[in-house]
Amino acid sequence: MNYFPDEVIEHIFDYVVSHRDRNALSLVCKCWYRIERCTRKRVFLGNCYSITPERLIQRFPSLKSLTLKGNLHFADFNLVPHDWGGFVYPCIEALARSRVGLEKLRLKRMVASDESLELLSCSFTNFKSLVLLSCEGFTTDGLSAIAANCRFLRELDLQENEVEDHKGLWLSCFPDNATSLVSLNFACLKGELEDLGIGSFVHDPESEAYINLKNTLLKCKSIISLSGFLEVAPHCLAAIYPVCPNLTSLNMSYVAGIQGNELIKLLRHCVKLQRLWMMDCIGDKGLGVVAMTCKDLQELRVFLSEYQSIYFGNPAAVMEKGLVAISMGCPKLHSLLYLCHQMTNAALITVAKKNCPNFIHFRLCILNTLW
Repeated sequence: MNYFPDEVIEHIFDYVVSHRDRNALSLVCKCWYRIERCTRKRVFLGNCYSITPERLIQRFPSLKSLTLKGNLHFADFNLVPHDWGGFVYPCIEALARSRVGLEKLRLKRMVASDESLELLSCSFTNFKSLVLLSCEGFTTDGLSAIAANCRFLRELDLQENEVEDHKGLWLSCFPDNATSLVSLNFACLKGELEDLGIGSFVHDPESEAYINLKNTLLKCKSIISLSGFLEVAPHCLAAIYPVCPNLTSLNMSYVAGIQGNELIKLLRHCVKLQRLWMMDCIGDKGLGVVAMTCKDLQELRVFLSEYQSIYFGNPAAVMEKGLVAISMGCPKLHSLLYLCHQMTNAALITVAKKNCPNFIHFRLCILNTLW
């Protein structure tokens, strides 16, 4: 099977970046398995328990970039036992013990303790990138260790994590001479730049903070992604109208206390949206407005407004009517997460077969209001 020297095969393999394609290459023959094993630097594990850390290191000794997924997606909605698992410490410990040259670590729905972050920061000299998505178990103390010890850190991305704030000024732990950092995202933490409206935005329309933000946004013509509002007053939404026409991504999945009518006013300005995350308080009426306004929409996620709505019902919650409207008005839609209280087979057939036959991701959760 091998018509070229191993060095040539290795060079060819360097151009194959897809995880699935690399897996397929390793199955061709023993020689390709050996070459792929020694040259694979990026590994993706969709289930953190699919292989032991020791076996992972044995299988890929040249590992530099690791992506781990822990809990199932529906763990975000309290539908998975709290102590299910997903602890990253054993994996980091094994990697450190084996002296693997880890440079990048991406975790999703994992439990990352302060101890694990501290061990990570001290064990890998050339560590460059840490991405934590929907993780828990750590505090600002763990982030302080990352900031202080990872001298070559280029990326620190924290999204939708449960972070306990110990009131430590962890950002000040970055060395004064640290020049490697090029990407820093900590939207999941309480905003420290209050004047810019990060975090809570509940100012009076006549206040200086509100006026300053509104005037600043009037000058921001290049913003295409908006998120991070953990709390916002309805009357403050008008301040962000100026940036809405250029938005391609809008995440309002954490905004509580906003009625559907207020969201509708906002969405009427978002004509270029491709990605939209919303609470179900938008209602079927609001989804109808999205269908008429956002013709380029490709991804939609609709979350529960409150967990209590499972028990007491939500008169504005989305049902099958809103989903059908979206499928008819947004022909480019290919990714959907939809939590609702009612759905019919006829509606699903209309959506999947007639209106949106090109779905790549389709996740539907029907919650019984009689639980």
